[in-house]
Amino acid sequence: MRCTQCNVDLSEIYTTCPLCGSKATDEEPRIKGIKPAPYPHGSEIPPSEKIKKPKTPFSFEKVKAFFNL
Repeated sequence: MRCTQCNVDLSEIYTTCPLCGSKATDEEPRIKGIKPAPYPHGSEIPPSEKIKKPKTPFSFEKVKAFFNL
């Protein structure tokens, strides 16, 4: 499959181009073996990405030490 507008190779699952929205033709792709990358729509964020860094308490002593006041 190829996009008529963008002139890019698409996987066989696409009927329209995900970039521009134009129709995809049934041409031979120039790059063989293109597979779509799996993207989990609507899935939860993995727990490792939800971890937040602990905030360090603000103190004027740290600011003074940083600026050597």
